[in-house]
Amino acid sequence: MQNSNNKHGSSVEIDLFEVFGAVWNRKWLVVSITLAFGLLAAGYAFFSTPIYESKYYIAPPTVNDIANLNYGRADRSDLKPFSVEQVYKAFLQNLQSESQRRVFFESTYLPALAESSVKVPYGALYESFSKDITVAPVGKEEDGRWSVSLQSRSPERAMEWVGLYVSQVGDNTARELAQNAKKEVSVLGRNIALEINTLRESSRRVRQDTISKIREALIIAKSSGLEDTVVFSSGSDKLAGGMFEDNTYMRGSKALQAELMNLEARESDDPFTPGLRKLQKDADFYKQLEAERYDIAVYRHDGVLDLPLSPIKPKKVLIVFLGLVIGGLLGCALALLQHFVFNRRNNDAAADTRS
Repeated sequence: MQNSNNKHGSSVEIDLFEVFGAVWNRKWLVVSITLAFGLLAAGYAFFSTPIYESKYYIAPPTVNDIANLNYGRADRSDLKPFSVEQVYKAFLQNLQSESQRRVFFESTYLPALAESSVKVPYGALYESFSKDITVAPVGKEEDGRWSVSLQSRSPERAMEWVGLYVSQVGDNTARELAQNAKKEVSVLGRNIALEINTLRESSRRVRQDTISKIREALIIAKSSGLEDTVVFSSGSDKLAGGMFEDNTYMRGSKALQAELMNLEARESDDPFTPGLRKLQKDADFYKQLEAERYDIAVYRHDGVLDLPLSPIKPKKVLIVFLGLVIGGLLGCALALLQHFVFNRRNNDAAADTRS
């Protein structure tokens, strides 16, 4: 057992030595292939177009940034104030939305392409653009910090476009929130206007009903010969017919005629309509609020947008290193292949000679 183990061990050592020897004997082949692949990798690394990346860091807005959006909302239960989280969430949703990317792609990316790129299909161009722009949280998502990365062959363009994209999304989000706020105010204002119209119509009908009742009472008073108001000498009510519909005629034809003329000549029932002035005040408030300009900021730029100095692609050192490694492995494989082919031919020739 021991001898067999030793023999087995020595055969392994011989095989390993044979491998190393075969590679060493053909070292110039290995070196040539390694250098060839290294040069090819270096050529690719140094002559391929560099890609630069610019990053724009974003943080949630402050309460002061969205203060104009909450104008007139703090003291009114009908208008709930907007929170920082609500505004920032709307901005982040738009920042990652396909529609916003499509708008930037058509308004900024396409016009800047070279004429040779126009022949490329629209879908392929948009797919390439989508890969060049990345939106991702920075650290823990609860911290609220996000980054927008944009890659381009030009460092100036990468820096300019990433700023334009974030600014575009911010402006669109602010405009969208302002429109929603104005729409909410408009709906409340229309509801109050409807209440005012309903209340005025109701007051007009009450006046018409009162005129009809006074006319009937006037007819009765004239028929009864009552010109002056009947006065009672006892009781809490000194004037008769002042509060009760059944004996209104007892106020006398003179008083009834004067009140009838006054009601018929009344130009507006607004001063006599309970609750109308409060509704009108609310309507004026919503009208002024709807005309306000909501200048707000839905995000904060965290840091400074610097010009990228070094490209992120290609990684020259890594590419050259991988080229040398692949060339070395391929050279060793070819050296071993030549060695085993040469040995196989020698063995076959020796066998033919002995036979």
